[in-house]
Amino acid sequence: MGRLVSEGYVLTVLAPNDEAMARLTTDQLSEPGAPEQIVYYHLIPEYQTEESMYNAVRRFGKVRYDTLRLPHKVVAREADGSVKFGQGEGSAYLFDPDIYTDGRISVQGIDAVLFPPEEPVPAAAAVAPAARKPPTANAKLRRGKLMEATCQMLGAIGQRSRLASCQ
Repeated sequence: MGRLVSEGYVLTVLAPNDEAMARLTTDQLSEPGAPEQIVYYHLIPEYQTEESMYNAVRRFGKVRYDTLRLPHKVVAREADGSVKFGQGEGSAYLFDPDIYTDGRISVQGIDAVLFPPEEPVPAAAAVAPAARKPPTANAKLRRGKLMEATCQMLGAIGQRSRLASCQ
């Protein structure tokens, strides 16, 4: 990612909060390459701010953003006065906008981890929210990995981070 930005590309990172990352299970992360694919689905190869995304969904109703996880696109639409990404239970709201913006990189906080709709949801995630069991000691939870990747990316391109969690 650092190479993309150093070559002049721009990125928008949809960064799930720690609570969203904590809900990921080892089953969702155990497939070879799964963590990377999750990260790629949260990277939009264009510069978007909260204002630009909100204006787009207000104007067009639904917007499909390319992601670095080709050929998947993330769908955004207006909901409850905010921008909502994804569909159904696999959706996330933009809740912490413009965490970091510098004209080339934009980090937007969301409240859930997004998965492409074409992929089957693992059995643990398919259970209705009310019927979910609390994580057991066997399920190792991963916290803030996308935020860690964002901090590493900013460091790789020589950007001093203003994010409190990167310091």
